[in-house]
Amino acid sequence: MPNWVMNELTCIFQTSEEYNLFKDKAKTEEFYNSFIPMPEALDGTQSPAVNVEKLILEYNKETKSTAMGLTEIINANHPWFSTTAQSALKNQQAYIATGYTNWLDWCHEHWGVKWDACRCTKNELPDFNTVVYYFDSPWGTPEHFVRELSKLYPDATFKMVSGSIENDTHYEFTCEDGKYEDTCSYETFKEAVEDGKWGGMTEWAEMFEESEEIES
Repeated sequence: MPNWVMNELTCIFQTSEEYNLFKDKAKTEEFYNSFIPMPEALDGTQSPAVNVEKLILEYNKETKSTAMGLTEIINANHPWFSTTAQSALKNQQAYIATGYTNWLDWCHEHWGVKWDACRCTKNELPDFNTVVYYFDSPWGTPEHFVRELSKLYPDATFKMVSGSIENDTHYEFTCEDGKYEDTCSYETFKEAVEDGKWGGMTEWAEMFEESEEIES
């Protein structure tokens, strides 16, 4: 199980037209992918990528063969090596098409985290040309996604609040036209909660007590 990070992304637009176009494009089930889509060539790739040289050496040693490439191993229909060779070939094909051998490296580079937004919901505020998205991300904050999103909508303002009791972190930032500004940060998640963030201590007190019991 990953350490989950809670995120609240407020998207503020100058006009109702841009607000509606953005809202219609954004899909809560594939939020990042709506704007920065992963190339299809990376779908189903293995991470980390298969070490081809090592695979060939192990196959030849195990089967007493003299295979020189992946195609030979694939055609041998070996119950394990052939399947692994197919994965290695897919990694190579993905690299030719995208410059990345696998989906994980691409996600970290373009979104900042390994998966798309999880449990994503939204709150629309049309009177203010604003929509707020609430979602979780594994281990870290999709800061890079927000930066790139702001470049796609240079006249809009994107405000992110991100925190995790498991990572013991909380910080807030704003992006406009790719420009990042750290607007608020705390040394620990608990300090943020004590200051009234994430519902305040009433909501989190029991969780903090459990964490302290585990540590002691």
